[in-house]
Formats: sequence, C-alpha cells, structure tokens
Amino acid sequence: MGIQLVTLGGLRAFEDTRELEPLLAQRSRAALLVYLTIERRISRDVVTAMFWPESDAESARHALRQSLYHLTKVIGGRDWIEPRAHELRVRPEVEADATSFASAIEEEDLDRALGIYRGSFLEGVHLVDLRSWECWVDARRAKWARAFRRACRELLDRRVAERNLAAAIAVAERWVAPDPADDEAQHRLIATLMIAGERTEALRQYETYARLLAQEGLQPLDETCQLVEHLRMERRLPPPAPPVARVVRCRCRMRHQVARDLDRRRRRREFSDFPDRPS
Repeated sequence: MGIQLVTLGGLRAFEDTRELEPLLAQRSRAALLVYLTIERRISRDVVTAMFWPESDAESARHALRQSLYHLTKVIGGRDWIEPRAHELRVRPEVEADATSFASAIEEEDLDRALGIYRGSFLEGVHLVDLRSWECWVDARRAKWARAFRRACRELLDRRVAERNLAAAIAVAERWVAPDPADDEAQHRLIATLMIAGERTEALRQYETYARLLAQEGLQPLDETCQLVEHLRMERRLPPPAPPVARVVRCRCRMRHQVARDLDRRRRRREFSDFPDRPS
C-alpha cells in the first residue's frame, strides 16, 4: 500500500481508498510533503532554503528533521523517505498525480494524461506565505497547464482527422472541464460539435459559455462569435433545391419511360391486327 497525493485540481491525500486528512492538517508540513513528492530527489540545502529562508543553517536543518519526523508519524511510521548525507529521496511508495501526468505526457500517452489532469496544480490551495514556495508552485502550475492544453489540442486534431467525431467531442469536453472559461477550449468544442452535425448542441454550448463570461463582464472571442453566427445563418436558410443535373436526369428517365410504354402498346396493337396470328 502507498500514499497517493492528489494535487491537480486541489490537494488531498489517500492511502489506497482511505483519505488521510491529518496528513494535510498542518499546512507547512503539507507543503513540504508536496514539494518532496514532486521533486523526488533534492538537496537538503535547497529544501531548507525553500522553507526556512530566514533561519540560520543549523536551525533550518533542525526544523527540517522535526518536520520529517512528524510527517513520518502521521503516515504511520512508514519508511517513506530515504535520507542521505546531503540530499533526500522519496521512495516509490509515495506518489503524486502531477508526476504521473508528467510521465504520461513524456511517454506521449495523451489519453492517460487527460484522464489524470483534473485541474491546475494545487488549485485553490494556500499553504505557506513564502515567495520561494509561491514561485515554485506558479512555475509548475503553468508548465502542466500548458502541457494539458497541448495534449488536448493534439489529441483532438488526431480524432477529427480519423473522423472519430464522438471521441473528438469527448476530448473537447475534457479540455473544457478544468476551466470552462478557456476560450480556445470552448471554441474547439463548439466547432467540433458543428463538424459532427450537432448544431443544436453547439448553440447550447455557446450560450452556456457566453453566460459564464457575462458574469465577469467578458465576451467570447470574435472568432467564436463569427463561427456561431455562421451556424445561425445556416439554420435560417431554406432547404437547398435539388441539383439541376439530378432534375434533368429525372426528366430524361420519365421521357424514356413514356417512349417505352408507347412502343410497347404499338407493338401489341400491331400483333393483335396481324392476319396470320395463330388462334
């Protein structure tokens, strides 16, 4: 059994299916646990500079030892970290969804990556008031958000090229889910619904998106507005007339049929008037 940190879309900790709320109760130690789990292998000096920047070296090392002791105690005495003279290494028994996401991206397993990503890194979570920590979080949050968008874009293009439109819609919906205000994600979802012939659903999606932006005093992108206006114009147009070539062919077939019927009647009449017709 291992410890799993859910860091994409918030912060939770599990041991298999059991949630470990006490593990995250102390915010500064929770931040240390997240940091070590994501970095996996890191110098002690880098850790102390991150979390105790104003302490002298000896006080910072002591604070680190105390924090590691308390984390180990909450985990249940599990041997979760491998201490070295100058660095710390987290054992494989402790994992984070963010590192699994990064691995899936690196391996180009885009379906798995999209399934892991539930939202931005530590979304809505504030743990410590340290500039070094905030910079670290911001950098990883931006990096993984970009990776998620690239994965969605690439996988959506691939599904559309395959004409697997049901799967394409599913990818676009997955793209929208973490951030419904993402302009590109919404545009691609609406466009994909149109390609699939789901015009009513495309308009419904646009209206939901527009209402969401209106709450913030914003409007959809011009490109999205133009796309939807084109769709509305198509819905207002009368049904197209039959192609001229088809009408001509139909009329020709009718003339040929009439000619064949007349010829058949003429031949029958001639046959009935023939004097030597057998009785």
